[in-house]
Amino acid sequence: MAKEFDLQIPELKEKLVSARQVYSPNEVRSIVLTILLGKNYRSITEKATRLEISVFMSWLLNVCHRANIAFGNDWLIELQKECIRQTGLESRWLRVWLMGLALKTTQNLGLHINDYEAYLKKIKNESDVLVEKGATSIQLQTNDLSPKSLSVGDSVWILQMSGAAVLTLRGSTKSTIGKLLEKAIARACLSALGLQEGKHFDINLPADAEVIREIDAEILTNRGKARMDVALIGTGNQEVSDDKLNRVGKNGIVLVDKIGSKSNVPKNAASAGVRLIEIQNHSPLSELYNHLLPIMPKSIKLKKPPIDEKGLRSLLAALPDNRFIVPKV
Repeated sequence: MAKEFDLQIPELKEKLVSARQVYSPNEVRSIVLTILLGKNYRSITEKATRLEISVFMSWLLNVCHRANIAFGNDWLIELQKECIRQTGLESRWLRVWLMGLALKTTQNLGLHINDYEAYLKKIKNESDVLVEKGATSIQLQTNDLSPKSLSVGDSVWILQMSGAAVLTLRGSTKSTIGKLLEKAIARACLSALGLQEGKHFDINLPADAEVIREIDAEILTNRGKARMDVALIGTGNQEVSDDKLNRVGKNGIVLVDKIGSKSNVPKNAASAGVRLIEIQNHSPLSELYNHLLPIMPKSIKLKKPPIDEKGLRSLLAALPDNRFIVPKV
């Protein structure tokens, strides 16, 4: 049996771990401060997504380079065959990217894995005819590998593949990293109010018989435990906000990035008995304090937070670094 083409997945995963764990406690502290000031934090949280995309782009070019050397002019089709034979998330993603498609597009087109090779040949041939008179091409250069000049058609196709990969990663990576940051933000906010993890609240609770999906935090109140979730999502995704409402249940709390003017989420939250706290252009920590104050056990004394930037900065600076740790992937 012929040896499998090495996609170098372990090396890719090692670099991805580094890309996902770029947030130092000070960086998380800065993100939390931006959120508590009601400002747009997205330019800060974008860092890990950009780094992960760079890792995947480097991997994609290297795989294509090695496949070109190994398979010659038929490298694209042969590489797709290899990805179909192999298992794992990365090979599943790559065999779709090789068609210049994002995952959702593949599903929308109704393409089955048995259709991939024929689809790739057809659409690649059509692309080659369209760009055959172009003069710009790419040369692949990698340490320890001989340089390979691609045809104009293959050069354009690699750009198609890269675009498809970015679309996939923008959705998947932002979701993964966002979830990790949400838990760190929940911990920092509750700690800033003087609550102790493991005593007054818990972070990152797994799904159970009562809640089918994980919860960012649970807080001890005189009504029992109130669930809390942080939703780092934009205005265009009401379904996710509604999912958060269902996840925390009655008396739960959801910190949401921003709510669109026509959104039904506030009405749905009121109907579900959920306290919705908006981040952008608001004072989320003060609103969380005001909500928790009347429902906390008498033995627990909440600290009233400041609302000005200087006061919030001092408050967060006084918390130990372990209050701003992003959970490991």
